[in-house]
Amino acid sequence: MKMLRRKVLPEEEEFRDMVIPAAFAAVWYTMLLRALLNHTTGGLNAAIFAAAGILPLYIAAVKGCAALSCREKRREATAGGRCCRGIIRYVIGEKVPFQGRHGHIYYRNRYYLMIEKLEEGFDSGMEIKTAAYRVPVHRYLKSREVKLYSDKSGWKWYVEELQCGIFRQPSIISEVGECDGGSYIGDTVFSVIYIIILIFMFLQVIFPDL
Repeated sequence: MKMLRRKVLPEEEEFRDMVIPAAFAAVWYTMLLRALLNHTTGGLNAAIFAAAGILPLYIAAVKGCAALSCREKRREATAGGRCCRGIIRYVIGEKVPFQGRHGHIYYRNRYYLMIEKLEEGFDSGMEIKTAAYRVPVHRYLKSREVKLYSDKSGWKWYVEELQCGIFRQPSIISEVGECDGGSYIGDTVFSVIYIIILIFMFLQVIFPDL
């Protein structure tokens, strides 16, 4: 039976940051359209309501375009870039600071793969540091072996054939500089609350008598 694998991409290529604002904008404008069709809102209120939904829609568009741009660069590199084999030697875990909603500084855990290039030539054995991953890759990794593709400049490298399982497992990488706590759980709590609000708003659209 073929092993189930988890698709893991660098943070810069993920659509995660656009999902919630996009869903909020979709529900928001669905409610507006329903109000207009039922003639339960006037022109001024509709205009204010429409304007209020622009910000999450804009955020979703910016986040989505940025991720699509990074994915397009990956496709260009894998289609015509330089390719070589690589082996993951270790993972670097870093605490990346960011400013919270009340001005406090918090930290997010981010992970970087350190990959040794395996190829003929003088730069064989050189280590490549990948872009940041939100997922602790070493906890899902099934194999150290990967393929590396560079862009036209030769400076930016992309990891392909990253073999990750669905579930966490003991790390196969012995040397891991890992983050120990310190991450801000407020983002997770906020996301959960946000999703609950979206579900409630969606149910009100479907079942207006709630």
